[in-house]
Amino acid sequence: MNLEPLVISVLTYGSMYAILTMSLQVQYARGGMINFGIVAYFAAGAYAYAIVTQEPPSGLDQYLFGFDAPWWAGVLAAPVAAAAFAALTGWPTLRLRGEYLALTTFAFAEVLHSFLLNERRIGNGSVGLANITQPDPPGIDTAHLYAAAAVVMMLATLLFYRRLLASPYGRAMDAIRDDELAAQTVGKDIARIRFEIFVLTAIPIGLAGALFAMITTLVAPNLFTAEVTFLVWIALILGGERTIWGAVLGTLALVTFEELVRAYPFETVRGAQVAASVEEVVTGLIFIIILRWQPFDRAARQKSGTP
Repeated sequence: MNLEPLVISVLTYGSMYAILTMSLQVQYARGGMINFGIVAYFAAGAYAYAIVTQEPPSGLDQYLFGFDAPWWAGVLAAPVAAAAFAALTGWPTLRLRGEYLALTTFAFAEVLHSFLLNERRIGNGSVGLANITQPDPPGIDTAHLYAAAAVVMMLATLLFYRRLLASPYGRAMDAIRDDELAAQTVGKDIARIRFEIFVLTAIPIGLAGALFAMITTLVAPNLFTAEVTFLVWIALILGGERTIWGAVLGTLALVTFEELVRAYPFETVRGAQVAASVEEVVTGLIFIIILRWQPFDRAARQKSGTP
C-alpha cells in the first residue's frame, strides 16, 4: 500500500474536520451549547464559495446565480455566509437549553439540507454544482497544496481558540457554563455572549467549507448530511471534550481509521460495500463505548476532587 496518498488524505480531511470539532468543542464544552446542526455552517460556506466562483448558468443548468468571481472572493464569502446562517438560526435557537437546543439546531440543519435538495434555483438541487473553481498555481502539486492549506487553517483556528479561551472573554464563557445565575449576578450578559460564541465559531467552519468545495470541485446536498455532524461529535468525545488538542487528535484518529478502510484494495464491489458498512458499525460501537465509559470517568473525577 502506497502510504503517501493516505497521509495526504488524512492531513487534508482530518484538518478540515478538526476545525469543525474545535468549533463544536468551544460551543459545547466552554459555551454549554449542544449543537447538532454543525454541518449546516459547513454547507453554507461550501455553497457560498461555489455560487460566487461558479460560471453563469447555461444549457441544462437550473441554478440562477453564478458570479464567476475569482477563488479568493469565494473564500471571503464563505465565512460571511456561515456566520449569517448562524446569526439567523441562533437568535431563536439559543433561548433553549439542553436537548431542546440540540433538537432545534438539528432541525435547522435538516431544513437547510431539504432547501438545497429541492430548490434547484440556488444550488442545482440534488445534482449540485460541479467543476468549481480552484486555485491551481503552476509547478505545485495540488494535493500537497491543499493538504498544507488545510493544516495551516487548522493550526490558525487552534491558535485563535486557545487565545480566545485564555482571555477574560474565555473566563466569562467558563463562568456562564459553570453557573449562569452567578455570572448574571456579576453583570455578564449571558444571551449576548452565547450568541457571539455561536456566530464566531461558525466563521472557521465556513472557511473549512470553502476549502472542501475547492478540493472536491463539487457541492451537493448528499455531501452535507447529518453524518458529518455525527462524525464531528464522535471525534469530540473520542478526543475528550475539555481540550482543543483533544478535539484535533480525536478527529485525526477517526479520519485515519476511515481512510484506512477506504484505502484497502478490495477485490470486489461487494467487499467494498461490506467494508463501508462495517466501518459505520465500528464507529458507532466506539461512540457507544466511550459514552458508556465517560459518565463513570466524570463521576470518579468529581469524587476524587480532580478537575
